[in-house]
Amino acid sequence: MLLRNLCILVLLFSSFSSFAIRNDDKVDLSNIEKSLQDLQESQQQSQDSMHYVRSMDGSQYVPEPKSSRDNPAYSYFILESYEIYSSQSGKRMVQATVTNHSGGGVILKPSQIKAFFGNDKYISPTRIDQDGRFAQDETKSVTLYFGKTNESILGLMTRSY
Repeated sequence: MLLRNLCILVLLFSSFSSFAIRNDDKVDLSNIEKSLQDLQESQQQSQDSMHYVRSMDGSQYVPEPKSSRDNPAYSYFILESYEIYSSQSGKRMVQATVTNHSGGGVILKPSQIKAFFGNDKYISPTRIDQDGRFAQDETKSVTLYFGKTNESILGLMTRSY
């Protein structure tokens, strides 16, 4: 009888320890899955983060477009300087210093500025962030967004009257 109770006791302990080991494995797998998911999110964030490429003077040469439709619209805005930023995932952005030589109360429009890309294309920004309207002869920093592309921005241009 004692032997029988001892066998039952050993059997209960072994099944309990087996159950505990299986539950620990599930917890470890869920931790590993969460770690992998965190790693993927971190990798995505690093690919989307913007990195400085180069600074350019606003008067630096940018090739003239062959087609008139590739020219920016005429304006009284002049590029003073700009910095080009890029991400591994292909996002392109420019931080530009622009002076308005027109009257006050104007804004820089996407059609008035174009970027020259590595594939010989001229593209207007998809969005411009500027802090309010320009006063007459005011110089401001504006952020130009060009979306995602495989080509690099080589230069920026405006067209004055």
